[in-house]
Amino acid sequence: MVKLTTAEAMQKAIDKARAVKPMVRIVNFGSYTVTNKQTGATYSVKCEKRNGERIADCDCKAGARGLRCYHVAAAAGCHIILAAERATLHA
Repeated sequence: MVKLTTAEAMQKAIDKARAVKPMVRIVNFGSYTVTNKQTGATYSVKCEKRNGERIADCDCKAGARGLRCYHVAAAAGCHIILAAERATLHA
């Protein structure tokens, strides 16, 4: 579990996501798969609010240890855009 707070807190993971350029696939709102196109490794990421906090879970080794991984950074970027679109549609 990783708390999604600020871009500054996630910067290292964001930088790695920009370098790796993983493919993010939307399973459904809040659920994503992130694939490293070079290695083919695919991980599941879930983004949600728990007790008012933005949380992400990734099933990679780093995510299992509660570390901010680039899979979460990539999926969170998509999730933020989708959440903003949903808010606009339902406003």
